[in-house]
Amino acid sequence: MKRITLVFAIFILCLVCLCSCSLFGCKHSEVVDAAVAPTCTSEGLTEGKHCSKCGEVTVAQQKVAPIEHTKVILEAKDPTCTEDGLTAGVRCSVCDTTVIAQQTVPAAHKYGEWNEVSQSDCFLHGKKERACSVCGEVESEELETLSHSFVQNSETGLFSCEKCDAVIFAGHLYAAFDVENNWYEAYMMCEEMEGYLVTITSEKEQNIVTMLAGDCAYAPNDNYSYIGYYYWTGALYNGNKWNWVTEEAFEYTNWSATDPDHSPAQWHIVISVGIDDKRGPANELGDWEDSEHSRKQGFICEWELDIVESEHYFTEWETVTEVSCFGDGEEYRICTHCGIEETRVLKQLEHNFVLDETTGVNACEHCSASLYEGRMYLIVTENMSWFSASAHCEKLGGHLATITSAEEQAFIESYMNAVSFSDVAWIGAFNDGVKWRWITDEAYEYTNWAPGQPDCSGSKEFFAYINYQTFGQWNDGTHDGKIAFICEWEVN
Repeated sequence: MKRITLVFAIFILCLVCLCSCSLFGCKHSEVVDAAVAPTCTSEGLTEGKHCSKCGEVTVAQQKVAPIEHTKVILEAKDPTCTEDGLTAGVRCSVCDTTVIAQQTVPAAHKYGEWNEVSQSDCFLHGKKERACSVCGEVESEELETLSHSFVQNSETGLFSCEKCDAVIFAGHLYAAFDVENNWYEAYMMCEEMEGYLVTITSEKEQNIVTMLAGDCAYAPNDNYSYIGYYYWTGALYNGNKWNWVTEEAFEYTNWSATDPDHSPAQWHIVISVGIDDKRGPANELGDWEDSEHSRKQGFICEWELDIVESEHYFTEWETVTEVSCFGDGEEYRICTHCGIEETRVLKQLEHNFVLDETTGVNACEHCSASLYEGRMYLIVTENMSWFSASAHCEKLGGHLATITSAEEQAFIESYMNAVSFSDVAWIGAFNDGVKWRWITDEAYEYTNWAPGQPDCSGSKEFFAYINYQTFGQWNDGTHDGKIAFICEWEVN
């Protein structure tokens, strides 16, 4: 009971005290709130006060703005050609705060204008350069290559580039370079251009390469002879045989008269463009020579093209076999772009004999053959040995001419006059070691030997030909002499 009474008494006292403070006011007991000095990075506070009894703030503290930084200038640094620079900055010497940060100024050369050092073409990049006016450093850049501009030649049907003279033939592209390199340098340059050193595997391809090589001009040397220019090809000798870099079959060749000589170790083929009158036999344009790899000269590259043709570009028809009154002919043409080939047969011609009123000779207007007494005669101007000429006449269905009478001799002379032929020509008489006879075994009775002939000189001259010294007269000669000949046929 006493404990309850004590707690109640304390409650009453507290209630009286609270009522007295709120009703009659507190007699504050002030406590000073100390001032806080501002810094470079934070605000300060003025002095203030509050009641230690009730906590009431009697003098409020006020914010004091931060003080200014004590600024120190950080000096700028100019950039050089190779080292970065800095802009000016500001730092506080008190708090070490960066007020204004320094910025990096990149190193930079002071280049002048670009100058073109070499021009681009359709295969090789040109180059431009510019120099730093401070340190002399030179900067270079490649120029873009040109784009081909192909135009068709109305005569050859070939497409060639107006800018670089490269030529398209049979699905391949060919270009000559007058940059002087040894064989290995030339090989690498073609490889870098995604091609290869040219391989020549046919006469038609040889003609293309010869055409490219022929664009090179000749230059006289001090002795006024002409030293030609040469181009590397993709042929090399491995000590045992010649090979192409593409491993194509090495079958077609176009060696000069004195090559290959492997002297002393010339293991690569070049295309001869000019001639050299002082060093040895003159070479024809396009002839091959073997040469040592270190020689500095031009080169020809080749590329395979992926051409899909919607239209073919054919060359003019070229004769493979001449059409004549004795057999069919054949012609050939090729698409210069994709390489497709076409051939066509020309049907054998019909003889059409026309009378020459001056000589009285009937000669075919197609082949110049002539008729006499049921026989036909033809002068063949291609030079052959006696045996080759005899075989040629037999292939045409005839034989070397046999002249068995003065009348036939007179006709032969008139025929030769009608076709303006006066050279020597084989006829069908020969000596079998015992006597003279005709190739047809006709009676050997009529002759028209020149005076003192036949003499079988040196025991070698056993074959007859006409027009010796005097027009129409016969002489004996060795069989291997290569001259024209006269064929003869029996006709119905």
